[in-house]
Amino acid sequence: MFYKPRVLHRAYAWARGRFWIPCPICKRGFGEHEWHEGHELWLTDRDSVAVCPHCGERATEMNRESGLPGDKPSH
Repeated sequence: MFYKPRVLHRAYAWARGRFWIPCPICKRGFGEHEWHEGHELWLTDRDSVAVCPHCGERATEMNRESGLPGDKPSH
């Protein structure tokens, strides 16, 4: 899959006032415009953090292993 250089994504996020954070799994920076619903790592029953597009499946696996809300369908 083609993945644009991070500097282009970072500039796009900055120019539009979107977040730019490191992924808690791979530590790669990513922007809000790249985030997809459900791509989150649950820390507690009520708190989660966004993960980059590459780590979405891994986050789902980790949520399932931990038994936290990320493994349940949203309403």
